[in-house]
Amino acid sequence: MIKNYLKMAFRNMAANKLFTSLNVAGLSIGMCVCITLFASISYELSFDRMYKNSKNIYRVNMQTDAQYNYQVWAQLPNSVGPAIVQTIPQVKSMTRLIKHDFGARVSIKTDDRNFTEKRLYMADAAVFNMFDIKFTEGSAQSAFAQPKSIVLSQSAKERLYGKEPAFGKIIYVNNHDTLYVSGVYADLPVNSTIDCDMIYNIMDSWAGKDVYWSNSSYETYCLLQPGGDVQQVQAQATALIDKNVKKENKYFSNFIFQALSDIHLYSADIREGYSGRIGNISTVKALLFLSLLVLIIACINYMNMATARSQERAMGIGVNKVLGADKGRLLGLLYAETALLSFIAIVIGYVLAFAARPIFENVTGIIINPSTLFTTPLILSLLATWLIVTIMAGSYPAYSMSRISPLVLMNKLKLKHSVADFVRRLLVVFQFASSIILIISVIVILQQINYIRNKNLGYNPDGVVTVNIKAAQNKQQVAALVNDLSGMTGVESISAVQSIPGDVESGRSIKKLSTDKESMPVKTCNTDGSIVKTLQLKLLAGSSLPPTLAVSDTNCYVLINEAVLKFLDYKSPQDAVGRYIHTEMLDKAIIVGVVKNFNYQSLKSEIGGYVYYEMNKAPESKRTLLIRYNAQRLPRFIEQMQNVVKADMPNASFDYEFLDSHIQNLYISEHHTARTATVFSMLAIFVACLGLFGLAAFIAEQRKKEIGIRKVLGATVSGITRLLTGDFLKLVIVSILIASPIAWYLMNNWLMSFTYRIQVSIWAFVIAGLTAVAFALLTISAHAIKAAVANPIRSLRSE
Repeated sequence: MIKNYLKMAFRNMAANKLFTSLNVAGLSIGMCVCITLFASISYELSFDRMYKNSKNIYRVNMQTDAQYNYQVWAQLPNSVGPAIVQTIPQVKSMTRLIKHDFGARVSIKTDDRNFTEKRLYMADAAVFNMFDIKFTEGSAQSAFAQPKSIVLSQSAKERLYGKEPAFGKIIYVNNHDTLYVSGVYADLPVNSTIDCDMIYNIMDSWAGKDVYWSNSSYETYCLLQPGGDVQQVQAQATALIDKNVKKENKYFSNFIFQALSDIHLYSADIREGYSGRIGNISTVKALLFLSLLVLIIACINYMNMATARSQERAMGIGVNKVLGADKGRLLGLLYAETALLSFIAIVIGYVLAFAARPIFENVTGIIINPSTLFTTPLILSLLATWLIVTIMAGSYPAYSMSRISPLVLMNKLKLKHSVADFVRRLLVVFQFASSIILIISVIVILQQINYIRNKNLGYNPDGVVTVNIKAAQNKQQVAALVNDLSGMTGVESISAVQSIPGDVESGRSIKKLSTDKESMPVKTCNTDGSIVKTLQLKLLAGSSLPPTLAVSDTNCYVLINEAVLKFLDYKSPQDAVGRYIHTEMLDKAIIVGVVKNFNYQSLKSEIGGYVYYEMNKAPESKRTLLIRYNAQRLPRFIEQMQNVVKADMPNASFDYEFLDSHIQNLYISEHHTARTATVFSMLAIFVACLGLFGLAAFIAEQRKKEIGIRKVLGATVSGITRLLTGDFLKLVIVSILIASPIAWYLMNNWLMSFTYRIQVSIWAFVIAGLTAVAFALLTISAHAIKAAVANPIRSLRSE
């Protein structure tokens, strides 16, 4: 029986190659998108589940108070972890993780080579057992047995030493710390939130020895006893705040234990995490919705074209009924045809998924391991999708055509198309409304990104290159480097800074007077007197920081922005110059100047207080040079700069970055969103047009006798073309009217995540509407014109 169904289904498909080709193309694209998405979702959901203790590992986050807008932070004071493991019996062990120098890039030197490292972490020894780290040299038990030990990942070891054993080798970190390789561990999985490439003992540093409840810079992971009550542990941990922090020093109110398996997808709104492998559940949901939308549009194509062919297939169904076929057998035949066609589409979609994987990764930013395309969950998901598509796409055509009466053989019954026509129109409207929503979304997202790219940030990042100087051995070496770089042709200004805009600044608070109870949280950055010129900040009053400081100078000089000026309640910038404020750097800091507010963070964030400062014996060092240049031949300029750095800092790696590129990287997720929406909208409208193309072909074929009569009676080619395209264009216009308010609502909500944003323009709707109309016209016109210019004798000779 099934064999016969498949044979007949294959014959019916082969008899109408256009119908089959269009549906296979549409469904293949939909299946390709779904297969790729299933693989990416499988990858995203697999994060951190490979660890044997994953169900009992939690990251401790903290809730800040009103002073910091009740944000949730992933970083805590370094005393929290030890206090939790010492006072709460249900906590089996803990480890703190902190990137070296709070996340700044590190210069690594071996015996004869220099490297730059971004993933050098400090951690407690418990990290090895907590995260099942497997050693290929040394062991977890002996990794930190000796002081100043460091362990390397396999890939880091190969980068530094090739195939040679690394055990016992010496590594110099920023030319200040000498560490001994005590082990090599297998690379952590790519779907691990913990992404360390090098780890050394936090207890070998002040970061582990000097515990405090103030500065928050440490990620803290706790392993609970099996069956531990996380809510009870969370409450006990929160109680430690009142016990250890004075009321006037509190800036956080409670701890939140986040399950390890939730960190990857549910940390987009959590501030200050170290991992570079943080996803977003909203992105996954959006991709799921978009891929299903493309698949649904492809299924609609099948339904529309299948029902449009009902008159053509009526004779065959009538014959089957006369020969004794009941409704069940006809349904089986029609479902078999849908199942066979969708199975072919899945096979083609699988091939396309492999071919399109690199494109998908580039567009969405989501990495897909090729092996995930063969996992059991994916195969089962595909089987379920095949079944759903067969039922969803085949149900209406099967139900509609199985009701055809055998009287159609005697021309005693005409098929009623009112319901089928209405359903087809409704489905076409759905297809094009969905496509128009996506097109409007793409236009708005691109406009917002263009606005971000061109917005005046309050400083000028163009023409600035950054060079890491953390490995400088002393101030004299930095001074010599600055002097030599200043002598290069094309260098306009140089500033040494603690951090660049959008990077790792220090978080502090300031007061107008030390006796004031109210303080303001600010970002601070240690720099020098050239900062205003180098970043082209707008100075409102006073001057930049002092160009040099006498050795005996004990003052702290600060350059504040308008947000700080407003908090200090001075009437004008000139009133603030020369006044003292209370800072954590020094009780009485002198305001030397006021600059206009500038966006030192993403445009998603409001501009807060910012303080540049200069002082002897500063709590933070200057780690980066900002170099403003005006070079005609940029590659040659970078090469010359590299030669100077190598000559003055021979034991350091040359690590540079363009500031404008760094700023654009703050919006990498928005760029991925724009590319994703663009690709999916193009796929959606392409698949919709495939269906429209097929419908136009069938309708033109069905109306060929009507067209012949009209031509005989004097109808023109343009008039017939308008007749055939008019009905479809009405549907597209209805789609525009339905899609526009939905798109406005969705994009207005998306823009709310930006503090600085555009207004949704009417032109987005006009362009989207015209695009949809243009695609529809291009799709339909070929068949309409072909039908209009056909010889009417051929269509009428059988009458």
